[in-house]
Amino acid sequence: MKSMKWLYAALIFFIVVISYACSYDKAENDDIIPPSKVTMTPHKCDPGDPECAYTDKNNGIDAYPAGGNLTYNWMKIQWDDTPLQKDGDIHHIEIWRFNEYGDTAFVEQIPFIPDSSTYYDKFIGYEEPVIQKTWSYFIIPFDEAGNSTNSDTVSYRLIEVPGLQAPINNGTFSVNESIDFSWDGLGYTYRILFYDTTHSLVYSKNLNVGDTSFNISEIDFVPIPGYSYIWRIDAFFIISEAVGSESDERIINFTQ
Repeated sequence: MKSMKWLYAALIFFIVVISYACSYDKAENDDIIPPSKVTMTPHKCDPGDPECAYTDKNNGIDAYPAGGNLTYNWMKIQWDDTPLQKDGDIHHIEIWRFNEYGDTAFVEQIPFIPDSSTYYDKFIGYEEPVIQKTWSYFIIPFDEAGNSTNSDTVSYRLIEVPGLQAPINNGTFSVNESIDFSWDGLGYTYRILFYDTTHSLVYSKNLNVGDTSFNISEIDFVPIPGYSYIWRIDAFFIISEAVGSESDERIINFTQ
């Protein structure tokens, strides 16, 4: 009988010890450390700006050509994910935006992929006019345990996209030919940009405020026979650096 009592007491003791150990391990292993704070990349500069070392790919928050029949650009946002890579346990990231009228909205949840710290907001499902608003963005990284940390905030204002009229896309012209460039516009400052086929900038020029056309003879761009170029028109609102839009991109080919 005593042996049964001893066995029962030992069993109870064993259960208590195991339960305590498990609870201790659980508390010890619970991750309560939030992800590192992310720094968003503000708008650095625009291709064609004097001494701008940045390109469309790495110049921070910026308008991005949407293509098609849209009358507004998408928004490109970027951030430095180095701290998150060092954390080593990041699961996903939430993208959030708001404007000066409120309208705070969850945009999308994306998986965390190291060195993939660029996102293009297409404004899917947003029914109000996108242009003439300043859009602000922040992201929220989540780790495997569900902890999260809000990033800082960056902003950019979208204005009306230049609607290209001429020349036609993929047209072919002689280097000595008179070529008219034109687009729909609202009196902003416009910039013509020519890229080579690797998308390296080879020429840019700011036009007179309000101009929505020019002839190629009026600029000092010298095309090379047999070469093709990518061109577009960027629009700026001169009172602020973080304001603008970009037209679609077109190809122009040159012969002798």
